[in-house]
Amino acid sequence: MKKIRYVDLGMMEYEEAFVLQQQINEYLKRNREVPGFLFFVEHPPVFTLGRNRKSNDFLFSVEAVKSQGFQIFESNRGGNVTYHGPGQIVGYLLVNMEHFKKDVQWFVWQMEEWVITTLKQFGLEGKRKEEYRGIWIDHEKICALGVAIKRWSTMHGFAINHQTNLDHFAYINPCGITEFGVTSMEKLGIFRERKEVIQALQKTFELLYEAKLVPTTLEEVKNFVSEKETGMA
Repeated sequence: MKKIRYVDLGMMEYEEAFVLQQQINEYLKRNREVPGFLFFVEHPPVFTLGRNRKSNDFLFSVEAVKSQGFQIFESNRGGNVTYHGPGQIVGYLLVNMEHFKKDVQWFVWQMEEWVITTLKQFGLEGKRKEEYRGIWIDHEKICALGVAIKRWSTMHGFAINHQTNLDHFAYINPCGITEFGVTSMEKLGIFRERKEVIQALQKTFELLYEAKLVPTTLEEVKNFVSEKETGMA
C-alpha cells in the first residue's frame, strides 16, 4: 500500500507554505519512487491569485485591501482569486500521480469526492456545480479547490471553510463567481473541533486513495528531502 507522509503544519504564513510546496514538488519530480506528502495548514488572512484571475476579481483597490491588513500573494495554481484565513482547514496534496492515476480530471474529481465524503460524516451534503469548481451546499461554496500539475507532480489542494470569517470574502469575487455566496461549517450549525475534521479527512483519504498516511513532522520532512537530495539516504 502506498505510504503518504503527512504533517499538520498549524498556523503558517502562506508564502512559507508555498515555498515548502515548491521544494517538495521539485523533489518529487526527481524522486519518482516517492508517492507524496499531505499537509494540513491554516493561514493568516491572505488573498491568493490564481493563473486565471481577472481584473475585476477584487471589489476594492489592491492598496485598500492591503491597508486592512490582508496579504496578497501570486500563486501558480489554477483558478481566480480566493481567500485563506484563520478558521479554514487547508489541505495541500503533493503527490507523484503515477502512484495513483495519470489523469488530471480524475485527480480533481477525486479531491472533490474526498471533501464531499468527509462532509457527509458531519451531516452536510456537499455537491459539485457543473460550471464551477469546488464543493457547494445548495448555492453557497463551502470548499475551494485549486491545483497545479507539472510532469505528473502536484501542488496545492483544497480549503474548507470551517470556522472562517466569511466577511473577508466581501473584498473579492471568490474564484471569479459573482452570483453565489460562501458558507462555512460553523454557519451551517456544525460546531466541531478542527482536529476532529482533520481526523475525518485522514480516514477518508486512506479509503479513497488506497493509501496509508504516515504521521511525521515538518523537520523530518525537510531532513528527509535534504538527505535524499544529497544521496545520504
